[in-house]
Amino acid sequence: MTSTSKPLLNAAATTRRMLVQALLVLAVVVPLAVLGSWLAAGLPGLWGALLGAALGAGFMLVTVVSVLKTASASPNTTFAVIVGSWLVKAIALIGVLFLIRDMTFYSRPVFGLVAMVSLLVVLTVETLVVLRGRSLYVEPAGNSGAGQGKVR
Repeated sequence: MTSTSKPLLNAAATTRRMLVQALLVLAVVVPLAVLGSWLAAGLPGLWGALLGAALGAGFMLVTVVSVLKTASASPNTTFAVIVGSWLVKAIALIGVLFLIRDMTFYSRPVFGLVAMVSLLVVLTVETLVVLRGRSLYVEPAGNSGAGQGKVR
């Protein structure tokens, strides 16, 4: 490995990088969306943008945090936590949408647009981090013998 090549990352490091980069991008995108929505649609636009960003980004980031918290757990535990978090998120999403369906304090088009943009921003960052990251496909065996390794 040369000094200019990227270091190898484990799954926890990749997930941590994913979370940090998504939060940094959202720290730029969300204020711009809120400001633009407020200028375009007034106070309902501001509330729609805030709700949309919270729902869209929160929906995606809960999964990243779940993966990060279970990075050292068994695959079965990680799977159970991720599936459980998806179930909780789906129920919460339906509940929030049910609660705000008749309310008029927010702009529905702005809410939908900012929620979609937030989802796409986080998904794009996650994809780019995974594509640019370097991780082992074979785990070194240590002292078990030269050239021997455990396939993941």
